Amino acid sequence: MGYKNKGSWDAHAYDEVSRLVQYRWGRQVLGWRKWLGNEIVMDAGCGSGMLTKELARKVPRGKVYAVDIDSNMIRQARDSLQFFDNVEIVQSSFTDIELPKKLDVIFSNSALHWVGDHRKAFQNFWEMLKPTNSSTEGNVLIRKKSKVSSNTSTPSHSSSSQLLIQCGGFGNLQQNITLLERIAYLDQFKEYFVDWKQPWYFAKPDDTNKLLKELGYVNTTVCSNSDRVNLPNRDTYSKFMKTVVMKSYLERLSIDDHGDLLKALFLEMFLDEIEKSSNRSKVGWFLDFVRLNIVAHRS
Repeated sequence: MGYKNKGSWDAHAYDEVSRLVQYRWGRQVLGWRKWLGNEIVMDAGCGSGMLTKELARKVPRGKVYAVDIDSNMIRQARDSLQFFDNVEIVQSSFTDIELPKKLDVIFSNSALHWVGDHRKAFQNFWEMLKPTNSSTEGNVLIRKKSKVSSNTSTPSHSSSSQLLIQCGGFGNLQQNITLLERIAYLDQFKEYFVDWKQPWYFAKPDDTNKLLKELGYVNTTVCSNSDRVNLPNRDTYSKFMKTVVMKSYLERLSIDDHGDLLKALFLEMFLDEIEKSSNRSKVGWFLDFVRLNIVAHRS
């Protein structure tokens, strides 16, 4: 997941909080395909390996390459996946990786938005996928249809290899990010955010679909959907935010001896503002996600 700062993710905390959110999403993405069991797959941005387990069970006669650049995530994945003989764990950026085998499926869940250059990612994916005449036949279906961009009426059986990807889409967590940006430039924090750039890219469906077609993908279906996720209390919400969404902001405050105090202050200010603005005691602790869903086939 952490594509710029090796070893920077708290993999244990991520494994815990992602069970509440990302794990559910990933299982939905796996349900888009009718798996035959012999596919060669890459889990691009495998994180702690939770969804890699699901993939490995779906391809008992195939193989899964679990790829992540973050050393903490790789250690967690190795521990989690040690009993799966059909999984190979590779520490690498998935925008640059070269694998020994061509792939039937590239699966990625909640990872692609951490990559700024989507053209490079999709081009590399294209080169890693099997040519049409040597690919496994599969059946793909996206059930949620909102803001759809497609050059085919419905996903259907195809002899081509394919992408199965979900990541953050345009408008993802907009309320939270707007508040984080405002707090970052308050007097007590702004010196730490000189030359700051947000670490994610939340693409629009039309832009993604256009890019895929330019690169030669066919039978593309790209759509976004909103997904409000309710978390049980302030503590759980806080743990998810600081582990995933706020990670890059908090890292900026860790460069001197006052880092721990500054991070605690930043987090509490954020939580207090969220609670005050939304009256969370009545409506609950929720996150407004926008998911970008991508299915595409190599021609």
